[in-house]
Amino acid sequence: MTENQAFLQQFEAVCQLNLGNAAAYRDEPCRPDLLFGCCKEDGRSVLLFGNTLPYNLCLNAIPGDPAALSAAVLLAEYLRREEIKITGVNASKTLCNAFFSAYGKPYRVRAAMDIMVLEELIEPPAVSAAVRKAAPDDLELLTAWACAFYREALREELEPKETRERFSSMIQNGRVYLMETKDGTPVSMASSVSRTLPHGVGINFVYTPPEHRGKGYCQNTVAALCREKLGEGYEYCTLFVDKANPISNRVYKKIGFQIIEDIFDCRLKEA
Repeated sequence: MTENQAFLQQFEAVCQLNLGNAAAYRDEPCRPDLLFGCCKEDGRSVLLFGNTLPYNLCLNAIPGDPAALSAAVLLAEYLRREEIKITGVNASKTLCNAFFSAYGKPYRVRAAMDIMVLEELIEPPAVSAAVRKAAPDDLELLTAWACAFYREALREELEPKETRERFSSMIQNGRVYLMETKDGTPVSMASSVSRTLPHGVGINFVYTPPEHRGKGYCQNTVAALCREKLGEGYEYCTLFVDKANPISNRVYKKIGFQIIEDIFDCRLKEA
């Protein structure tokens, strides 16, 4: 991915999955289950791809570039012909449609999301609660919230033991933010992601239990995280928001997030 560094950085937030994966595996040689590359037309890159099994094939292109659709078809035909295994695709809807039209295997849409970016924070109305970094004593609560988040957002179950181990590491690295009311009641959480972006910070695991929603807690938790990261010198914060949840979309827009691209998580049915 080194030769495509300029492309990746120009569209950094759109390419964040491929960019993070390329950074994580940059010292490993390419092979069928760890395959990065690009499709070119007239010497310019029109489609970047990264296949990191067991995760999805990630596709990126300049938004709106029609040449990328033809490239997605060629890539699908190549992977099918060479019998290179994939589990699914993460890409914009148009790229997913073009790829699977040529790949010819049944798939399901696991999640339909928008990529949102915040460059300047709009301060939300204050609430009677404060945000702090999560501590080891919060581990059981955050594990339960993470499982509830996945159940609600993706209709999938997380394995509690693995989730507990993951959040233990996240807490140790100071990546989990927890909002508490004045009486010490936890009401909302958010975390920064582990993948490294040159100029931005990803946000995930944004969750507020149903009984605490509609009170501004989520807005203020995410705003606190963004405020800290922008203050550290990052140029933007980014997150994925469920297209099926327009309330979240509006909440994030009120504090400065804007949609820059959609992204669909499509899984092969046989996988």
